[in-house]
Amino acid sequence: MAFRQPRLRALAAALASLAVLAETSGAWAQDDPEGERATPALPTVVISGSKRDQRLDSLNGAASVAERTELEDAQAASTLDLARVFPDLTLSYSGSQLFPIVTLRGVTSAQDFYNPALTVYVDGVPQLPVSAIQSLVDVERVELLKGPQGTLYGKSAQGGVLNIVTHQPDGTPQAIVRAGVSSHGGYQAQANVSGPLVRGLLYGSVSLAGSKVPGELDSPLLGDGVGGVRSQVGNFKLRLAPTGSPWEMGLSGGRDCANGKQDVYAPYDAIGSRTAYVMDGISAEFHNVRQRRCVNAVAARGQYQWDDWQLSAVVSGQRLSIEREFLFGPQYSWQPERWRQNTQELRLSTRPRDPQAASSRNWDGVFGLYRQQVNQCRHYTIDMVAPARAPFLDSQSRNKGESVSAYGDVTWYVAPKVDLSAGLRVSRDRAGTNFAGDLMGSPVAGDRSTRQNTWLGRIGAGYRFAPQWRGYVNVAQGYKPAGYALAPTSAADAEGFERERSTSYEIGARYTSGSLRMSMAAYRVDTRDAQLYGDSNMGYQTLKNVGDTRSTGLEFSADWDATRDWTLGATGFVSDAKFRRYTDSSACTDCNGNHVPLVPAHGLTLSAKGRVRLGDTVLRPRIAARYVGAHYFDTANTLRQGGYTLIDAGLAWMPVRGLEVAFYVNNLADKDYRTYGFSYGPMGNFAQVGTGRTMGVTLTYAY
Repeated sequence: MAFRQPRLRALAAALASLAVLAETSGAWAQDDPEGERATPALPTVVISGSKRDQRLDSLNGAASVAERTELEDAQAASTLDLARVFPDLTLSYSGSQLFPIVTLRGVTSAQDFYNPALTVYVDGVPQLPVSAIQSLVDVERVELLKGPQGTLYGKSAQGGVLNIVTHQPDGTPQAIVRAGVSSHGGYQAQANVSGPLVRGLLYGSVSLAGSKVPGELDSPLLGDGVGGVRSQVGNFKLRLAPTGSPWEMGLSGGRDCANGKQDVYAPYDAIGSRTAYVMDGISAEFHNVRQRRCVNAVAARGQYQWDDWQLSAVVSGQRLSIEREFLFGPQYSWQPERWRQNTQELRLSTRPRDPQAASSRNWDGVFGLYRQQVNQCRHYTIDMVAPARAPFLDSQSRNKGESVSAYGDVTWYVAPKVDLSAGLRVSRDRAGTNFAGDLMGSPVAGDRSTRQNTWLGRIGAGYRFAPQWRGYVNVAQGYKPAGYALAPTSAADAEGFERERSTSYEIGARYTSGSLRMSMAAYRVDTRDAQLYGDSNMGYQTLKNVGDTRSTGLEFSADWDATRDWTLGATGFVSDAKFRRYTDSSACTDCNGNHVPLVPAHGLTLSAKGRVRLGDTVLRPRIAARYVGAHYFDTANTLRQGGYTLIDAGLAWMPVRGLEVAFYVNNLADKDYRTYGFSYGPMGNFAQVGTGRTMGVTLTYAY
């Protein structure tokens, strides 16, 4: 690992000091005869991201969990807001909310717009890459699994997996209504109703939500607040679960639409003006910048339990449409798209074991079969509109992909304190592209296909040093399959790209006492044949394998119940991600040793949360300061964003039972920073601007 020993010793000393403080405060609470200062015992955290219900403290790997209350306190209305609850996750977008930029542990999607380095799942269903940024509706918790998760989740999970778990209707009637307004005309509204339809047999729920996130840029030509988005969401769930029966079935469906003026940028060195760039002399008929994305989704589920086993099946379908047109420089572009995804998964897993039972088995496992089909069709048109209108590019493309996999993952409890785990996955991936068109009078065409088998493995071990301490080691693999660019602009796109593979080596530990929860991990992730856009000519790049990268890092997280009313938190990381080998001279002639784009060198978040009783009411104040270290936006390391600090604060007040009023301010200091940047030849450099100071109030009523 590329870290100096003094840093490691200082971190170890700090963590040890926290543990001593926790033991001292725990003993102090036990000596309190009236129990007034005692911290209530926290419930055991169980995650489903390992594809079987498993205690977080028994996982041989790093993961973080955010429950509903934490999400609401952070005003996390969409997946784009999850960096507030997962500080080591970098999540932004590149020009348009269609294309998320995800970075975790030095593994980044960077310029690979259609293939994020982290896959988003909702109730076990993978989301299309162009809908990874979506509204969070009726969510119970979000699990972030860190590092390659290829053996369980297959392709495009080198950085990790974001597993979203929503509320499932049951026999308890429940209604939650949430509404709020924020500065610059923002708003959010959400209503969730669930409960029994036929008691003891059938349960259902309905959720509706709408929101507006104002844009950060103004323009005398495009209007004010460009770059924002409006969302409307509706979904339903039906659950057939006869009382006392070992089986149940479920059906869910929904629609999520988002629209706004996207694909707008500010000059790179003038983001403080928050003025969108528009070239002079462009006719008013081309000032209509707009984007609309709608996705319809449906899923059917079933499960059967017996003795120590559970058989589960999930079948899902997603249909997505995109209408997109925008102006940049002297060019106006139309880019409509249609997506279709179908998935099927059959899974057999052990049910949670009771270690205290005399007949308890000494192993757990999950085994499954998985199939995913994705079809995309796209029309890509660009016209030159200055100094005169002229056709530039017109191409139509169809891309198809299919992945069929079998996997298994087993944990063997060798002794009460020792366990060993291993996983294996074999995938058969197929990809094909067919496109034809014209670029400035020259034909643009290609018709190719490829198929490939991929084997992935994982091994791990855990050891419980003491009731509060558990350590683990883990070696895991992930990959992106071979394929073709989904936005072809030249015949070179028919050449495609080869498979990208990642291998992670990790050692970590967790500590849990009555008043302190703490975790730490050191890792190294080696990636071969990284898939990135190579050419520097933004908009007409070719996706290719550009070389090898290595990311080494150290991360920690701690929450300490300093008193009965206050919890202090600290989360930090140090990351060093570089190109060990860079082979694409079209983008950079000497990029060996350069930093991987979109990877902050370090980060630190400090927080304080309270639960203070004031008479007959409860106040929940919170404040968090999140520092994001310096990073680059390009492989040549010429576009740099310096480190910056964002301060968020809030106060929630419950005047009566069931009603909560929350006041908040995000980016309290109104810090200017960039979330994405690029160079566009002689036109200069441009950037996306981060969200400025936002103040708001939210009311939540729960029945």
